[in-house]
Amino acid sequence: MRYTLLVCCFLAFIPCRAQNIDSLKKALLAAKAETKASTLHELGESYLSIKQRDSAAQYFNRALAFATRYNDSPTAIKAFSALGFIAEANKDYTNAIDYYRRAYDISDSVRIAKKAKDNTPEVYSNNFMMDVMGSIKQSAQTTEQILKTIADKKALNDTLALSINYFNLGLLYKSRQMYDKALNAFKTSLDYAGQINYAEMQLSAVNQIADLYEFNGEYSEALTYLKKRAEINTLLNSPKAKTAVELQASMDKREAELLHQKLEITQRTYWIVGISLLVVLLLVIGLIYYRQTQLRQRNIAMQAIIATEESERQRIARDLHDSVSQTMSAAKINLSIIGSEMTFKDEEQRLRFYKVVGMVDDGFKEVRTISHNMMPWALHKTGLSKVISQFIGNIENGTISFNFFSRGFDEPFNDQLELILYRVLQESVNNVIKHAGANRVDIALIKDESSISLTIEDNGKGFDASHPDFKAGMGLGNLRSRINYLKGKVEVDSQPGRGALVSVYIPLNAL
Repeated sequence: MRYTLLVCCFLAFIPCRAQNIDSLKKALLAAKAETKASTLHELGESYLSIKQRDSAAQYFNRALAFATRYNDSPTAIKAFSALGFIAEANKDYTNAIDYYRRAYDISDSVRIAKKAKDNTPEVYSNNFMMDVMGSIKQSAQTTEQILKTIADKKALNDTLALSINYFNLGLLYKSRQMYDKALNAFKTSLDYAGQINYAEMQLSAVNQIADLYEFNGEYSEALTYLKKRAEINTLLNSPKAKTAVELQASMDKREAELLHQKLEITQRTYWIVGISLLVVLLLVIGLIYYRQTQLRQRNIAMQAIIATEESERQRIARDLHDSVSQTMSAAKINLSIIGSEMTFKDEEQRLRFYKVVGMVDDGFKEVRTISHNMMPWALHKTGLSKVISQFIGNIENGTISFNFFSRGFDEPFNDQLELILYRVLQESVNNVIKHAGANRVDIALIKDESSISLTIEDNGKGFDASHPDFKAGMGLGNLRSRINYLKGKVEVDSQPGRGALVSVYIPLNAL
């Protein structure tokens, strides 16, 4: 009789049915840490429903650990209550009371319940405590607790819980030999149990009522309730009861199927996400490869353009040096011979003749200078610094003062890079001479371990660097394309009346 009562009491807190344990364990593996407390508690309930108390206690304790870590107060209350039930079933009443009180203390501290179902864990903890109190005859506190539980359940209109708690109240009155009150309590419990067809509780209640009537000598009433007990036993063994069991089994099977479907959907989702990420990754790799291919093609094209330009410059410089300059040199020599052999009519005629000889000599020198500037023959032998010094020496005419500082280019470094820097310098200096009206030009060429920098600054009239004509003219596009080929940068800073500054930066690690 006592075991039947324990099962009836715990029905107020957990469904008295075997959960699909395998399904719950699979769900536990997929659950997030903050939701594992609830799943662990359900596993504990499932083991308890098949009377494996030790396994149930293990899962309830694990549920408590997660509930405490993630502040899951409702699950903590239910877990403490379940552990109290197990301790009570094992007749460990001291620990059972401790567990129920801890559940009640949590509920009382957080005040999670207002009026409706959130109050359920607290009320059920009181209910379990009542049963234990009755077992160890702590009647003074038990009365207060049971009455509080009954009041709470009435507010919730919880017929099941009222049936259970009135049954407990009847047991209390019976143990205190208050038989009339006990009889009324048992009848009230029977009435509530009948409203919800709670056959197990009805059977327990009619047994108690029959015993009390027999004890009081009211054998007719006792016989009446004994007949009711037979009717209830028949109801428990009826096909409807069996149908309920089969229905529950069907529901468990359906839950397992739904969980399996959920796992399949999750797996499909992972596959879809994985394939999508793979496609995106392949697209990114393809885009990177395409851009790198384009960059290589541009570099190859630029290298071909530079090679073509330099080849043409070499050809023109060679023609000037080998053909035009030699012709002019021969003309100068012949004129000098003629001048020494002929007799001039007067001094004025002689001066005019030698003026022509001087003009031929100047032309010869100019052609040689142009030839050398177009193709710096000594670049790969003496280095960029000496070639620039020679270039400055060739163009100095007394109107512009050049200041040149170099570091790191005393020896040959990289023919192609040095040639591009020389062309950039040559283009910039020619622009200063033609357009700036400057009388001072400062040039700095510096190479360190990580980069090369070239600056050309003049004190000329300056210009608007943002003007479209500037961007389209003065060879800036050609200059930028050469430096971009070296993965460098070109910056031009100028304003009217403030001169101009051309800065070139080339990172060596990009070469």
